[in-house]
Amino acid sequence: MVLIRIKTLLKAKQLKVDDLANKTNIAYSRWANVLSGKAKLRHAEVEALGNVYPEHKLWLAFGDTLPHAGQTSPE
Repeated sequence: MVLIRIKTLLKAKQLKVDDLANKTNIAYSRWANVLSGKAKLRHAEVEALGNVYPEHKLWLAFGDTLPHAGQTSPE
């Protein structure tokens, strides 16, 4: 489910894998493998995305939003 939310975030923010790699300091090849299903998503990738998009941190990790606390989905 988290991987689906990451793909949703990429689409909403119009990001490509190289953008993701640059923003998170995680290698392009790692992101490409995770997004294609060749590698398992690790905590480090979710944490890195949460640091780049803190307003989506709760949604990325759990699929929940808390608008009054600034926690939204990218949609």
